[in-house]
Amino acid sequence: MSALIVTPVQAANLIQNGSFETATIDPGASFIGLYAGSTAITGWTVSQGTIDYKGTLWQASEGSRSLDLSGGNDGGIQQTFNTTVGETYRVTFDLAGNTFTSPTIKDMRVSAGGSSADFSFDTTGKSNSNMGWLSKSWDFTANSTTTTLEFISLSNSFAGPALDNVSVIALSSPPPSPIPVPSSVLVLLSLGLLVIGSALKRQS
Repeated sequence: MSALIVTPVQAANLIQNGSFETATIDPGASFIGLYAGSTAITGWTVSQGTIDYKGTLWQASEGSRSLDLSGGNDGGIQQTFNTTVGETYRVTFDLAGNTFTSPTIKDMRVSAGGSSADFSFDTTGKSNSNMGWLSKSWDFTANSTTTTLEFISLSNSFAGPALDNVSVIALSSPPPSPIPVPSSVLVLLSLGLLVIGSALKRQS
């Protein structure tokens, strides 16, 4: 016999394939250029320009694949997911940069829910085997029942910001998760209630 008490659980990631590990193509040890409209990366659509889908050519932040948001030109990628109007959400992602050529500072923009924020990464001292990934976060408030999250390059180069390990979670309190209470605890509680009940009867 057991009872249930509650404990907080971790909020679910609303993004599918956030580390870009699954796709209909395999970049292998190099990379593959993807153009606007491509849905080759599971859950994602190339929203503009071109991006490079990286294999093991450089060190990924999560898993073995990642993105250069600049392919032949500045590109972007997006994913749409369900949201609650008025709810606040937190976007987290890992940011680095293509070290092949200038500019040294790689600029990018993240947008969702009608708002946006710009981020940059300095590739000085970095290399394919030492990308220096940094974790970034940004909050937005949903203004629709579906929201499109988009990342775009602002680097004006074919060597742009690198992206990996994307996540979106709702910041409201998650539902509780029940866990069992040992039956011995229930027996002690029951005995305590019986003792209290008997004492009250004697007093009356």
